[in-house]
Amino acid sequence: MANLSRRAFFTRFSATPEVTNPVRPPWTTEQRIEDKCTGCFECVKACPESILFSVDNRPYLKTDIGECTFCEACAKACPEEGLFDLTAAPWRLTAELQQEACLLAKGVSCQSCTDCCDPRALRFDMRVAPTGKINLDADLCNGCGACLISCPVDAITLNDLSRESFVNA
Repeated sequence: MANLSRRAFFTRFSATPEVTNPVRPPWTTEQRIEDKCTGCFECVKACPESILFSVDNRPYLKTDIGECTFCEACAKACPEEGLFDLTAAPWRLTAELQQEACLLAKGVSCQSCTDCCDPRALRFDMRVAPTGKINLDADLCNGCGACLISCPVDAITLNDLSRESFVNA
């Protein structure tokens, strides 16, 4: 489903920034992108969520404007043999919640991230007073990015376990 948030709408019209730690399309690796990508951008054109962009003649995913639905359109559109490996996990991304930045830590009731989390990796714990707390099950998180775009205070980032660095594109 396309993201209809105000932030995502206006971000689409902004210039594409230089990316220092790009999130590559699912089922790829940085090494395969460097070795096999020809820059045809069939994957970028095929993405129904319009979250793939080109920077330095290579595709990357902009996680602040939409979520990856793992539809495989990017992989199926790619003419390069072996660039996308659909037998592997899509990537090693997982959400990281900054509890102190979360609205719940400030006494404001919010469940935006839990409402949009399809794998139910983010869960609302009402036992924590006064407004509750969000718990993250990293084993259930698929790194789709839905929680990033739903969070009104940017309290969530994606941790790229293959790089051990944080991404908040």
